[in-house]
Amino acid sequence: MRKQLIAALAAVTLIGGLIAAPAASAAAPDGETTVTYIVPTRHGDLSLQVVHPTSGGKIIQAPMVLTLSPYNVLNDVLGYDSAEWVPLGYARGYADVVGTRNSGGCYDYGGKREKESGYDLVEWIAKQKWNTGKIAMIGGSYDGTTANATAVMRPPHLTTIVPEAAINHWYGYAYSGGIRYFLQNGMVGHQGPGAAGDEGVDTPLIFDFGLAIPPPTDAADPNWAERVQSAITPCDEITHTQYGYDDTPDYDKFWVERDYLRDADKVTIPVLVSGNWGDWNVKQEESWDWFHALDNSEKRVLYMGPTTEGHGVPGGDYNKTVHAWMDHYLMGVNNGVQNIASVITQTADLKGPGKEYVGAPKTKNVSLYLQYVPPTIPGDYVWMLLPTKPREYFSLGPPPKEGETTAAFPSTNVNTESHALHHGRSNHDWHWSESLMLRKNLRIFGQVKFQIYNTVGRKWVTVTPTLADVDMDAMVMAAGNHVATTDPNMLSGVTRGWLDSRYREGLDKQVDLEPGKPWLADIAGKPVDYTFLAGHMIGLNIQTEINEWSLPKPYPGCDDVPELPSDPTNPTSVLKQASCATFVINWEEAKTRIILPVVDAPKNPMMLFHPPGHEH
Repeated sequence: MRKQLIAALAAVTLIGGLIAAPAASAAAPDGETTVTYIVPTRHGDLSLQVVHPTSGGKIIQAPMVLTLSPYNVLNDVLGYDSAEWVPLGYARGYADVVGTRNSGGCYDYGGKREKESGYDLVEWIAKQKWNTGKIAMIGGSYDGTTANATAVMRPPHLTTIVPEAAINHWYGYAYSGGIRYFLQNGMVGHQGPGAAGDEGVDTPLIFDFGLAIPPPTDAADPNWAERVQSAITPCDEITHTQYGYDDTPDYDKFWVERDYLRDADKVTIPVLVSGNWGDWNVKQEESWDWFHALDNSEKRVLYMGPTTEGHGVPGGDYNKTVHAWMDHYLMGVNNGVQNIASVITQTADLKGPGKEYVGAPKTKNVSLYLQYVPPTIPGDYVWMLLPTKPREYFSLGPPPKEGETTAAFPSTNVNTESHALHHGRSNHDWHWSESLMLRKNLRIFGQVKFQIYNTVGRKWVTVTPTLADVDMDAMVMAAGNHVATTDPNMLSGVTRGWLDSRYREGLDKQVDLEPGKPWLADIAGKPVDYTFLAGHMIGLNIQTEINEWSLPKPYPGCDDVPELPSDPTNPTSVLKQASCATFVINWEEAKTRIILPVVDAPKNPMMLFHPPGHEH
C-alpha cells in the first residue's frame, strides 16, 4: 500500500483554465485545461484538481473519473494519468484526502472524516455545470480504499467504483488473527527481487508523519497560511499509532469505524474489484472479502491476477475491461461489459503464472489430516497429510521408537518461514508434514483453512501455519530427513495464516487458554488461486512465529529455557526440558488438518495422489 516518500518534493504550480459554459455533450474534445477547486466539506476544505476536456477552448460537460488520494504530494513529481481519460471525453479529478497535501482538516486513517468528506466531495462535483451528474471513483491501494469508504456512505451521484488492491477493513490491513504484520519474503520466491518487501508495517506512521505533516504546496493560494495551521495542528497521530502497533489489538469502536465490510450491503452501485493473489501488502483477502460482501451491488466483478504478481492490478485485458466499464456506466455505451463473468482469475504454479479463467470454478473441500505413518522402507518421512483420518498403522508392524509418534517443537520466537521451508523435515522450531505425490495437477481456489489441535503449557500462544508446494526434483536429501532446496521458488509458501490464541473466540476480546488443556486453532488462510503440479507434494508447516512476515510475541516466563537437543527425532526430550515453550500437536484425534478448496475434486480424494513410494 505504501508508496516510497521522495526525499525532495518539487513545488508544483497548478495550471488554471477558462471556466466557460459547458459545450454540448456531443462535442469531441480537442484539448484540455486544468483547474484547481477548493471543495467545502464538513471536515475541512478539500483540494480538487480537475483536468477538463475542452472543445474550441471551452470546457466540455463530462462525467468524472475521480481519485481521492493521500499520495498527490508524490504524484506532483511522479505524474498523473489524465492522458488516459481526458481525450476520451472524461474529466479526470484528483482530490487530496482530508488533512493531506493541499486539503485542510485532520488526517483520519480511513475513519469517519474520510468517509464523510468523500461523500461531500462527490456531491459537490455533481452540482457543477461541467459535470454530467455521473462520477466514478478509481484507484489503487489507498486510492481505491477511499472509493470503498465513500461508497458505503451512498452519495447519490456516485455511479460506480473500481477499487484496485484496496482496503475494506483497516484492522485486517494491520493485523491477522491479532498478530501484527511485518515484512515478507515474497521477493525470495517466484515474485523475484523486485517484489515489495513490506506488508505495511510503516502504516499509519508514514501517513500521520510523512503525508499529513508537510505543508500545502500551493503557496500562492490566499488560504495557504490557514491550511498550514490546520496541517500542523495536532490531530489523532498518537491515537493512530497506539492502535496501529498494539501487541493485543482488540477489535473495538476504533476499528469498527474503519470497517467498510460492515456496511457493504449499503453499496448498490456496480463495483469492479481487482488485485493480485500475490499481494501481501494490502493482502488479497481485502479484494476477496469485499467482493463477496457486495450482495446488493447491481453488478460486481472480481478480477484477480496470479500469485506471481504482488501489490497492484492484474495484467492481460484488465485495462481494457476498466475502460469498457467506464464507457458503459458513465457514458451509456452498450458494449456488453455488464454481462461479463463475475470472476476473472489467473492461476499460477511453482514455475510461474498460469492460465486465466473466466468464471468462478466449482470447488469441493478436501481435508488432509496430519498423521504419523510408519516407514515402509528405511528413510521414509513419517509425518504425512492424508485424505483419510489417522489410524494406528504402527500397530500392524514393529512398535515405533520412543517419542517417534510425538509431534512437538519448541516455540523459540526466532523462527522464519524461509528457514523452515528451506529444510522442513528437520523439525527443530516447527513441525513439517507432507502429502503423497500428486497424480495430476491440483488447483485450489479460495480460502484454505488450517485446523491445529494442540496443547501448550501456557496461557496463550501464537500459531502461524504455512501451506507449501513441494517439488522433490528440486530437493536434495541430507541426514535422512533433512530436506534442502535447490530451487529458490521453494522459499515462498503458497499461503499462510495467523492467530494469537487469545483471539480464537473473536477479535473483540481476549480469552486465555487453560495451560495443559487441548484447544483447536481454527485459522483461515489467505485466499488464493494456485495449481500444484503433477508429481509435486503439498506441505504443511506449523510454527508459532514467522518473523519475516509478522512481529513475534515472546511469552513472558519462557525466556530462560535450557538449550534444546539437536536431535529432531526425539521430541520427547523437548517436552521434559521446556513445557512452557513447547507446542504439542494432538494429531491422533483427527482434528489437525488442512481443508483445501479443490477445483473439480473427485469423489474419492485419495484418487488425487499416487500410492506411497512414488515420492522417492
